[in-house]
Formats: sequence, C-alpha cells, structure tokens
Amino acid sequence: MKQIPVNNLPKGDEELKVLPLGHFTPYDFQRPHRHSYFEFFLFEKGGGSHFIDFAEHPIRDYSVHVVFPQQIHLVKRREQSTGSIVLCSRNYMNLIGTFFFPQLLRNNYHAPCLQFDKKDFAGMMDIIVQLYEELQQHSVLSYNLAQNYTSIFLTRCIRHTADQLQDEGGMQGYSQHDWEVYKKFSELLEGCFMEKPNVAYYAKELAMTPKVLNNCLDRVVGKTAIELLQERTWVEAKRLLLHTGDAVKEIAYKLNFKDSSYFTRFFTRQEGQTPKEFRSYWEEKYHS
Repeated sequence: MKQIPVNNLPKGDEELKVLPLGHFTPYDFQRPHRHSYFEFFLFEKGGGSHFIDFAEHPIRDYSVHVVFPQQIHLVKRREQSTGSIVLCSRNYMNLIGTFFFPQLLRNNYHAPCLQFDKKDFAGMMDIIVQLYEELQQHSVLSYNLAQNYTSIFLTRCIRHTADQLQDEGGMQGYSQHDWEVYKKFSELLEGCFMEKPNVAYYAKELAMTPKVLNNCLDRVVGKTAIELLQERTWVEAKRLLLHTGDAVKEIAYKLNFKDSSYFTRFFTRQEGQTPKEFRSYWEEKYHS
C-alpha cells in the first residue's frame, strides 16, 4: 500500500507561518502528500500545475490557491515561479473567527483558485509582508497584529470569491450554535464516516433530530448531512483508488458498501467514471 505522508507545521510554528514559495521542505512537494493545516499559495509569477484532490489547476500569475487540511495535493511548478505560502492551523483559523472556515469551505473547497489582477494581488502581498514582519517580533502586540493581518487576508479571499460568484448573500445566515453543530459533526464525520454511514448516528451523538441537524448544516455550508457524508466517502474512495493498490472490492468493503457493484454505481454516479477508469486516468498524472 502506498502511504500518503501527512505533514505538520514545523516545530515552534504550530499555529501560523509565512514562507517564500521556494523554501526548502523536508518532503517532496512534487509527490502526493497532505497536511494537517491550511496552505495558502500566493503565486506572483506562475507556471506549471497544482493538483488538489484529483483536479489539475494551472498555476497563473497573481493567483491564490487554497489547500484544506488532509487534502492530497502536489505542486509541479516551474522553477521561475515566485510568491509566498501561508501555513495556518485549524485551531488558529477558529481562534481568529468562526466566520472564516465555513465560508472558505463553502466557496473554495471545490474551487480553490482565486484569480486577481496585478493591483489587487499586490495589495494581498503587502498584507502577507506585514504579517511576516509581525511574526518575527515574538511579542504579545505583534501576535495580535498578526491575527488582524490574517483576518484581513482571509476576508479578502472570501470577498474576492463572493465577487467572482456574484453571491454576497451567502455570507451570513448561521448562528454560533449552527457553527458549533457543524464543527462537532465534522469531527465525528472525519473520525468514523467509514464505520457509521448513516445520518441517524450523527444526529443521536449530537442530541438532535436528523431534521434539526440538516437545517444547521444547510445554514453553514449549504449541504445536508447525507450530502456531506457521501461527499467525504467519495473523496476517500478516490484517495484509496489512486494511492493504494487495493482492489475495488477491498475498497468497497473498507467504505462499508454491501457489495462492489453498489460501490461502482455510487462512484460512477458521483465521478462520471468507473473506479477502474478513474484509477487508470489519474495514475499517470499523479505518479508519473
């Protein structure tokens, strides 16, 4: 079985870090890997491709790419590409505001690339430069300023995506309670989606009815519990197909499908390809 490494933030930088695009990494970023934290790539000068969970994205000048924790990705950029990377833990994201994570999830999980013009991108880079400078000070005041700069950066990302989608209306409408329900549901889902593929289990664990759970989730991310469960299962199926040598029948069993034919129908309906076709197509792109 091919093991996909999970990388953590460098020791001493457990919450937030800013790095130049060409910084040294102890792992091969051109091979499939994942992180326990968010990565924001700011490409001032582009070139090449960025593969994020089975989608190929061209690296263009003045673009920002968002990679979520646990997403499998690899970067095949040209040597001449320049820019910065912001590494941000889940805890830090929650600390600076409950607003950011659900909006990024709703807007950028499946559309991770934000394209700016030269002027607006320069403004984004100015924020990152100031964020980097504050992180070097190691004081309480600098830490507070770093939070502010991070908030400004994330808000601009969210606003830019909303402008692209012409959907400013989707940026409010959920309460703190809704957010807490979503966060707890997500933690449960990540821990046991393969063993517990039914909504009733999650509703019971959260001490609410499936209808109330669905309403909370819909207000935060615009999806129901079954949609999020199927989405997570689908992503894991793709990861297992591409990054392990397991047979389709074994993967179906791991994901708690009653038989491989039902799994094949589920996967084909979601992906538009059979599991074997998907594996063949992406094997060359990811492991060449």
